[in-house]
Amino acid sequence: MKKFFNYIKTRPVALISLLCLVLLYFVMVFAEFFAPYSPNTSFANKSYHPPNVRFYHGILQAQECRVKNSVSWEYVRVKDLYSSIKFFGKGEPYLLWGIIPAERHFFTTSVGEYPVFLMGADNLGRCLFSRIVYGSRVSLTIGFVATFISLALAGLAGGFAGFFGGITDWTIMRTAEFLMLIPTLYLILFLRSLMASNMDPGQSYMMITIILSLVGWPGSARTIRGMVHSIKREEFVLNAKLEMIPSVTIVFRHIIPQIASILIVSVALSIPGFIMTETVLSYLGLGITDPAVSWGSLIKRDLSTIANLRAFPWLLSPVWFLLFVTLGFNFVGDALRDFYDPYHTVFSRRKKKSKGQSGVLSTENANKTLLEVNDLKVDFSVLRGKELISVYAVRGLSFTMQKGEALGIVGESGSGKSVSTLAIPGLLPGNALSSGSIRYEGRELINLDTNALREYRGKKIGMIFQEPGRSYDPLQNMGSVFLETFRNSEKEITKEESSRRAAGLLEEVGLSNGMERLSNFPHQFSGGQLQRIGIALALAQGCELLIADEPTTALDLTIQKQIVELLKTLRRARNLSIIFISHDIDLVAEISDRILVMYGGLAMESASAQEIINNPRHPYTTALLAASPRFGSHYSKERLLTIPGKVSDPANPESGCPFAPRCTKATPACTQEIPKLRQESSANEQVRELRCIISYAK
Repeated sequence: MKKFFNYIKTRPVALISLLCLVLLYFVMVFAEFFAPYSPNTSFANKSYHPPNVRFYHGILQAQECRVKNSVSWEYVRVKDLYSSIKFFGKGEPYLLWGIIPAERHFFTTSVGEYPVFLMGADNLGRCLFSRIVYGSRVSLTIGFVATFISLALAGLAGGFAGFFGGITDWTIMRTAEFLMLIPTLYLILFLRSLMASNMDPGQSYMMITIILSLVGWPGSARTIRGMVHSIKREEFVLNAKLEMIPSVTIVFRHIIPQIASILIVSVALSIPGFIMTETVLSYLGLGITDPAVSWGSLIKRDLSTIANLRAFPWLLSPVWFLLFVTLGFNFVGDALRDFYDPYHTVFSRRKKKSKGQSGVLSTENANKTLLEVNDLKVDFSVLRGKELISVYAVRGLSFTMQKGEALGIVGESGSGKSVSTLAIPGLLPGNALSSGSIRYEGRELINLDTNALREYRGKKIGMIFQEPGRSYDPLQNMGSVFLETFRNSEKEITKEESSRRAAGLLEEVGLSNGMERLSNFPHQFSGGQLQRIGIALALAQGCELLIADEPTTALDLTIQKQIVELLKTLRRARNLSIIFISHDIDLVAEISDRILVMYGGLAMESASAQEIINNPRHPYTTALLAASPRFGSHYSKERLLTIPGKVSDPANPESGCPFAPRCTKATPACTQEIPKLRQESSANEQVRELRCIISYAK
C-alpha cells in the first residue's frame, strides 16, 4: 500500500478523490461535531430557508433573512444584520457517538442567535447540511458493510466452486447464474417486499444490508471461481495438498491472497453501487425512514416536485454528494486497477514522428534487402517511486537482413533483444516510444497505423514466443485457433478448408495425425508440441520473416535440438528469413548466418556465426563465450565462468560504453562516450561491425 500511495501521487484526479473521500468519511465519523445542529432540529418560520453564509467585513457570518411570502417561501436578506459564526464554539448539546456529552461544534452561531444554514433548510426548517452529514452515516457505511459481506460470500462460494469443482462447482455456479438472470433492482424490490413494512431504522438498515449482500455476490463469485480454478494447478498448491493441509486452509490462506489485488479493486468499485442502490430504495420508500436520515430519504423527501427544485435549488445538495462519492470511488478504483494490472496501464506520451514519412515505399535496396533497421530507439515511460521516468531499452540499433538469411541476436536479459524485434511488427505497448527507421521490403513501418500493420502481421512477419504454454487460450481447441488465424487473411474460408490446411501444416512441422489433434486443447500437448504448433501458426498465412523470440528456453535439450532442426528445414524448404533470439550463443551459431551481440540496448558486435565463435573481438562477446558450458566439462575439474557485475540499468544508462563497468580491459576513455559502431573487413571478405575502443586498435 505504501507503493500504491506513491503511485497515486502521479494520478491527480484519483489522489484528489481519495483525499476527499477520506475527509468525507472523517466528517461522517464525527458527524455530531461537524454538524451545527442535530438532524431533527427544526427552526420555526424558516421553511426552505436559503443558504445564508456570507463574508461581511472579511469575516464569515450568517446573514439574517425575512420571509417575504409565506406561501411560496420567498426570503429577502436583511442588510447589515448578521450573526457571528464561531468555529469550535459552543452550540447545541449532543452525545458524540451516543456516549460522550459535548456541546462544541466545528462551526455554529451562539445559542439564541440567528441560525447558520450552510446549504439552506428543508420544508420544516431543518439544516440541510446537518442532515446530509448525519445521513452519510447510513449511506456511506451501508456501502462498506454490504460490500464486505458480499465479498465474503463471493470468496466462500467462488473459492469452493473453483477449488473442488464437480458437483460443488455446478451447484454454486448454477445458483449464481439464476440470481444473475433476474434484474438486480427487481430482485431487491422482491426481497424487500417480503419484509415487514413498519420496521424501525435499525432493522431497515440491517435488512437492506443483508439484501444487498445476497444480491451482490454472484458476479464476484464467478470471477473468483475462475481465478481459483486457474491457481489451484500451480505447484505451491499441489505441494500444500501433498503436505495434507486442509482444503479450506489452502483456499483462504494460499489461493485467495493471490487474487487480493482483484478483490481490492472489486471493493472500490462495488461500494458506490451499493450506496446508489440504498438511495434508490430509500427514494422509493423501502429504505431508511424517519426519524433516521439517509441521502436517499433526503432526496425522496425534498425533491418531491420539479417546482421545489426551481424555487429551492439547494435541495439538490444530497444529489451532488451522492454523485461525488460515486465518481470518487470510481476514480480511486481505476487507479487501483491500473496499479495492480500495470500491463493495461498506459502513460500518455506524445509520439515523435520518425525522420522519414511512415508507410512510404523506398525502391532503393527494395529488391535486395528484406528488412532494414536504422538507428532504432525504443524507450518506455514507467513509474519508479513517485516519478515517471524513461527506460531506454534500445538506444540506436541498426542492421539489415537479406531474403532467406538467418540472423541470431544474443545478449543477457535486459539487453534489448526482444524489444527490438517486437518493434518490427508494431507490438510494443502503449507506453513505448519508438523512433528511427524500420523498412520491410523498402516500406517504412514506424508510425504505421494498426490497419496498415495488419498487412504485415502474420502475413509477412510471423512470431513464435518463449513459453509455448502461455501462447494459447486454454479454452480454445487448436482447430479454432487455426480457423481464427486463417480468417485474418481469408474471410470466407470454411471450417473444413481450415482444418485441411491446418492438418497439412501440423504434418509439416512434425506432428502426425494432424486432423485428429485439431480437436485437442493446449493442455493435451507437451511443450515441444506446442512450440511446433506455434511455428505452424506463424507459417499459416505464408510469412516471409519468422521472429523466434527465445523459442527453446522453456524446453529440454532434446526438444531444443528438434526445434532448431525444424527451423533449419523450414528455412530451406520455404526460403524463410529467420531472426533467432537466445541467451545461448552456441545454439544461435548453429542456426544463424550472422550473429548480432547486444548489450545495454546497443549492438556491440556483428559478424558471421563462425567469426563470432572462433574469433570474437568485443570483450562482451568473449565473456559470453567463456560463460557458455562446453561438452565434457565438469564442475569438479573447472569452474563455470561468469560475467562479474550487474547488467546495465536501462533507466540510468552509462555515459560511455555500457559494458565498461564490467569489462576487465576498460580504460578511462571507455567511460567518456559511447564508441561508434565501425565496419571492418576480414581476409575472407566477411564484414564485421564492432563497437569497442580497445578492439579498434587490433
